[in-house]
Amino acid sequence: MEKQYRFGISTTVDLSVDIFTQLDIFARAGFDFISLSARPAHSRFFDSEAFAEVLRRVEELGFFIESAHFPFWEGYDPAAMEEKDRELALKNLAEYMEFAGTHKIPIVIVHPHYYFNDAKEACFERAARSLEKALVFKPENIRMAIENLPTAAGSWICENLLEEFGNDRVGFCYDSSHENMSGKPFHLLSKFYYRLTTTHLSDNHGGSDEHLVPGDGNIDWRKTREYLDKSPLNNILFEVGTGEKLTEPVESFVGRTKRAIRFMFEGAG
Repeated sequence: MEKQYRFGISTTVDLSVDIFTQLDIFARAGFDFISLSARPAHSRFFDSEAFAEVLRRVEELGFFIESAHFPFWEGYDPAAMEEKDRELALKNLAEYMEFAGTHKIPIVIVHPHYYFNDAKEACFERAARSLEKALVFKPENIRMAIENLPTAAGSWICENLLEEFGNDRVGFCYDSSHENMSGKPFHLLSKFYYRLTTTHLSDNHGGSDEHLVPGDGNIDWRKTREYLDKSPLNNILFEVGTGEKLTEPVESFVGRTKRAIRFMFEGAG
């Protein structure tokens, strides 16, 4: 029996558009769920009263929030070189996961590192130590999923973290755009498709993190679909757009994304 899919989109798409307008656009395009971007202010995250309004609108539109993306710039780097910076990142992560858990958002997506200047092995060790600490304070109703990051070093770190932490401890957020910049096509997905917790699907041309509509770059989406069909996932998340203001109307960009999904999945879901 063919898998039945539900399709979601991240609010990262264009952060110049307020979240309530985004939600209406997503609903008109026919999406099933959303994921919150790594910009908490955009989604009213941490403001319980304002966030309650977001939750009400999500429910009115028949959506659910599949995941939330932990911020990933300075102050949020679990693999920062300085211990005080790692401790700050862990403090912020604890607060983020607690808020997500309180509001029944089941998945928190985490970049295991930010930019680093030393060896990938050293960055991996710092990231692994921080993840071990994060698992101690993680709420029971939260699944923490690490995301593969651009460059071969980023892929190497993600691969080794997934091998270090079993599927019962840490999930995997597969970013197709990042993988396409980082080595042989599907070098991560082919190995860890069975570990998928969520996805950040978008396209690019292999050189920069464009987060294009599927089909606008050079990723092999037929092959991607084959791995998704073998994975445990039924909820497929697209992270198109970089958060910057789009060069086309958001309605058009989101609509093109949904049409690309229909073509890619040939009526599934």
